[in-house]
Amino acid sequence: MEDDYDIDILLTLNPHGWSTCWIIKERKNFELVISHVFGDPYFDLIQALTGLINNKEEVTFFWYREPGGEKIEISRIKERRHEVRVLISGFQESFEEAIKDFKPTVEFQIKLKQLIIIMYFQLRKTFVLLKDKEYSKNRPNSFPFEEYMKFEKLASEYLGLKK
Repeated sequence: MEDDYDIDILLTLNPHGWSTCWIIKERKNFELVISHVFGDPYFDLIQALTGLINNKEEVTFFWYREPGGEKIEISRIKERRHEVRVLISGFQESFEEAIKDFKPTVEFQIKLKQLIIIMYFQLRKTFVLLKDKEYSKNRPNSFPFEEYMKFEKLASEYLGLKK
């Protein structure tokens, strides 16, 4: 696989316990629909990104739909440790069922710093939007504010955004 870098990610906190993650790779769109019923998808994402900043070799987390979901695996590339491979694989089983079969949804390589920048600003966008009463009305308890604040400090230092 070649270096892709032509990647963007849009993470949207929808009302009533749902989110959508759009991955745009070389002008092709991949939609991940995420339910908040079975866990805290933003917390899981923040934990994974934090692990990568703290030099973990790989991280894995799940985002569930109803039914099915996505397994997200992010691993450092041994020969180029400043890059990661992202593999997202879908499954059809419901929450707590044994997952029998994963089907690749999208795979790409990206510089770790680029991934952190993209996700930092998506999470920041959600954090700021939730300060608006009207926006936050149908999105209660959908965002891990405390965990985000820790991540914001770590990511800002990692990216050199704060002096």
